Amino acid sequence: MSIISLTFDDGYLIHYDIAKKLYHMDIQATFFIITGLKTYAGKDLLTSKPEFIKDIIDMGHEIGSHTETHRDLTTLRSWEIEKEFINSLNFIRRFTEEPVGLAYPYGSFNHIVVDIAKKYFVYARTMGSYNRWNNIRDMFSIGGMGARHLPKIILKRFFTRRFKLAVLVFHEDIKLAITFAKILRDLGFKIKPLKEAVKIL
Repeated sequence: MSIISLTFDDGYLIHYDIAKKLYHMDIQATFFIITGLKTYAGKDLLTSKPEFIKDIIDMGHEIGSHTETHRDLTTLRSWEIEKEFINSLNFIRRFTEEPVGLAYPYGSFNHIVVDIAKKYFVYARTMGSYNRWNNIRDMFSIGGMGARHLPKIILKRFFTRRFKLAVLVFHEDIKLAITFAKILRDLGFKIKPLKEAVKIL
């Protein structure tokens, strides 16, 4: 069975609208939020309206960490990585006691980052070409891919059946995310939040 997870990075305020639209489609997704900033890349974040974070959880979506300040973790000292993780997790704990996953900022990680992440999170997602099809059974290097890979997902599912889990990574494009969600649902893919999907790895 091929499972898809729709993930949204950064925690833009506009993700609240995506969460509502997906909820009305009976699709749950994962939203990785930057917890220590109110704006990022000149755009408002969900942290500027914390009540929206609770609403997203109440809709059945997953909230994960994209760290406190979205720094490249591979450039930080161990204590700085710990601070990014602890402060982010403490913020998320205001809204849920569920196990929390992590998305590495910029997809960057190394063995030091992973060793520290394992102390606080139940899984971690990267992006780019590394482990794109999740062939490596490692809960701390779950691969994600951009929306441009949708045709590959469909081809693999219907012609080669070679993947169990594909993780799509979105940022701000509501129309693209909703369109892809409809296509994948109508094609019979199982769409699950990442915390549920990783159980098959």
